[in-house]
Amino acid sequence: MSKVTYLSLGGSGNVTQNMHVLETEKDIIILDAGIGFPDTDQFGVDVVIPDISYLYPKLKKIKAIMISHAHEDHIGGLPYLIEDLGRPPIYATKLARGFIENKLEEHNRLKNQSMVLVEPEKGPITLGDFTIYPYHVNHSIPDALGYFIKTPIGNIVFSPDFKFDWTPVDNVLFDVAKLTDLAKDGVHTLISDCLGSTREGYTQSERTIQKAFENEISDAKGQVFITTMSSNISRVQQAINASIKYNRRVVPVGRSIERNIEIAGKLGYLNAPDGVVVSMDEARRMKPSKLTYIVAGSFGQKGSSLDRLSRGEHRMVHLKDNAVVIFSADPIPGVYDQVGSVIDNLMARGVRVVYSDIQDDMHVSGHGSKGDLSIMIGLTRPKYFIPIGGQIRHQHGYKDLVEDMGFDPRSVFILTDGQTVQLTQNHAQTGKPIELRDVFVDGRLVGNVGKTILEERMQLGQEGMLGVIVAKHGDKLDSHVQILSKGFVFKPESDELITAVANQAKGIIGKRKVAEWNKVKDELEKKIGSHIYSKVKRRPMVVATLVDA
Repeated sequence: MSKVTYLSLGGSGNVTQNMHVLETEKDIIILDAGIGFPDTDQFGVDVVIPDISYLYPKLKKIKAIMISHAHEDHIGGLPYLIEDLGRPPIYATKLARGFIENKLEEHNRLKNQSMVLVEPEKGPITLGDFTIYPYHVNHSIPDALGYFIKTPIGNIVFSPDFKFDWTPVDNVLFDVAKLTDLAKDGVHTLISDCLGSTREGYTQSERTIQKAFENEISDAKGQVFITTMSSNISRVQQAINASIKYNRRVVPVGRSIERNIEIAGKLGYLNAPDGVVVSMDEARRMKPSKLTYIVAGSFGQKGSSLDRLSRGEHRMVHLKDNAVVIFSADPIPGVYDQVGSVIDNLMARGVRVVYSDIQDDMHVSGHGSKGDLSIMIGLTRPKYFIPIGGQIRHQHGYKDLVEDMGFDPRSVFILTDGQTVQLTQNHAQTGKPIELRDVFVDGRLVGNVGKTILEERMQLGQEGMLGVIVAKHGDKLDSHVQILSKGFVFKPESDELITAVANQAKGIIGKRKVAEWNKVKDELEKKIGSHIYSKVKRRPMVVATLVDA
């Protein structure tokens, strides 16, 4: 009996880190490969990527990675994962391919990588057991796709991020006719976006944003800063259009924004007359009231251009009188605190900040609301449903919507990452789950930051450190130690405690020798740590270090 296994490596029960797998006995296709963002207690972590260890024994089965669109949470993992996946070909539309090639080149991964252009008008793509029909969808970025996939057990529709926008910025409509025609043969399983399942009605057109931009820019007496996702080219286009109307130049701020605007312009997805987009250096010689800045860092990422700007630490751009900052992106789960911190910093500097809590017309979701999702369900009428790209509440909202439309709620699979669904021609059921771990990217380190390191970073951040410096003389340990406090106590005000710690260390060391250092070190760290907690109810990281006298 033919069987297809669906596996979520990311994007089920969460909004980001999207990566999905369809597997038959002979073949595998991967759908998207995105990044996630660290929680506030994951100190020092830049991004989180999917755990692909399940695929390591199956690399020869992987036919391709199919990309739906060019947002970071769908393509950002590729530079970190492509080598370990055995470099399968990457299939993407022109804009997504341009962004991906730039990322791979930055990480020295582009050479010898097969990149295949997806053009929905040119027919299906056959990859082993899978025949794939791409179709245009609307999202907050041009060139977004869904995939209608013919498999040995029936047809699967994969539509991760979409809405129905009848007036899109790029004038490319959702290809309803193509999807409807394909679905005539029946749909076994719909793998669908569910993020908007708790919102009534239909999601607004992306085009409505431009009027909101125009209203703010027309009233502005100084600099205007617009922050959005760096890959949100439709939003950038509208910011450019509104700026042109009021005789402003547009200044990209942030490496990701600069590169994406450059790539989208070269590929024909962004239209700006010569001289409208200027560099930060050129902008310094222009009147602030004639400038609109497009700034990276809408999720409040530490070290981003917006974060540095909010703290007055940006080297090239400085906030001036009458500045306005517009957030044209709603924060995703996990980044609310850091976005709030940036907003507070900006307001403390006298900036007028426009964000969703006080004005809701500056951002339109790229994800369909209940009305959009119901259209997709009505067009495809599948036997089974797998809601993705949302948190658990969104998955349950989707299940309720399916039931309201007359389908059996038992046909909806509410999954978390690592869970599988076994699909056969006439049946579907959950399979054996795959154990996944968080894979962190920290600078140039990938996967080398584990739970222990994060716990140690948290301890350092919350409790500080106490160093016990022990000198050695020949084969003997010197019991007169040096105590070093960082982020724990201020030594001049804590002489009594520091003296007690030094005396305790002296007693532990006694006349012991260097050969016993490992045991001595363990005793120093544990006993001094316990002593400090008994005195001040704090648990600094105690680190004993051996040095030459």
